[in-house]
Amino acid sequence: MRRRFVVALVLMLGAIASLAQVQPTDTKYMISLHTGYAHNLTYGSYATFDLDAYVPIHQHFDMQANLRTSTANSHSLGVQLRPKFALPVGELYIEDRLMMRFVACDEFNEFLHAISLGYMMEYVNVQVGVYTRVIQPLPYIPRSEDELICEPFDVLYRVEAFVRPRTSPWNISLALSNVDNYQVERMWQPMFYLGGWYDINEHWRVRMSGKLKLAGMFHLNAHYYASELRVGAEYRF
Repeated sequence: MRRRFVVALVLMLGAIASLAQVQPTDTKYMISLHTGYAHNLTYGSYATFDLDAYVPIHQHFDMQANLRTSTANSHSLGVQLRPKFALPVGELYIEDRLMMRFVACDEFNEFLHAISLGYMMEYVNVQVGVYTRVIQPLPYIPRSEDELICEPFDVLYRVEAFVRPRTSPWNISLALSNVDNYQVERMWQPMFYLGGWYDINEHWRVRMSGKLKLAGMFHLNAHYYASELRVGAEYRF
């Protein structure tokens, strides 16, 4: 399973890199649709469906909204607000993240708030912050013994590298993080990402990405837990 997943992802990203280049365009408003195949040792195989929107409210402030549903009966909704500050090289940003997950298959809701500081350059993006998570068992019974589970403090991080400048019409990226648009893991459970995009024209972009999650990363006995492959298109206007 893992070998077929990695081979398929490498072949598709290689195809992206080999396509003819087009002139880069400025990113403005963006809406995207993705579908994916995922597998993990808990749920087995399932499909994901994502709807994402990016809104540049101001030159120094933007927001992003993300919605995911899956055939595993797990669903998430998230919003990120980002003030940005231009530097001589790259830009500094603050990200305020709100996320809610409805995990019907495991009978709980999850509410998360995170604040982080990031530094974005042409080839590198580094982000670190903290988050608080509240888990609500389902069905919810007020004033019961298992009313809420609170994780008041944990660390989130992301280190991402690009093979070309971010404004390029095609690119490939590699990332290590415990956070993405649809979930946040505990700090000792990092996820590995490999992704890429290709601009068809000034409005349409296609994206492909893969994710690998290992269990036991900090116990010198890491083994496969989950993987995901996504493909989709975004429209910029």
